[in-house]
Amino acid sequence: MGLGDMMGKVAGMAGGGDFDIAEKMGELGVDPSMLEGMGLDKAKEFLAEKGLDLSMLEGMGLNVEDLIAKFTGGGEG
Repeated sequence: MGLGDMMGKVAGMAGGGDFDIAEKMGELGVDPSMLEGMGLDKAKEFLAEKGLDLSMLEGMGLNVEDLIAKFTGGGEG
């Protein structure tokens, strides 16, 4: 996904649009269920290793922890 696509989807997410982090994870070969029970820090590290650039989402003011918590079950650290 290019920067323009990601920005468009993120902007849509903020206003109820079509950003789908689960879809993006799927494109990278990550089944969202793999994150269940994982702490937020470990999940962020895992996603970064798989190539999902979370810093771009954070830079746009999104709460990445909230996004990931939907898949981890809200675990800390």
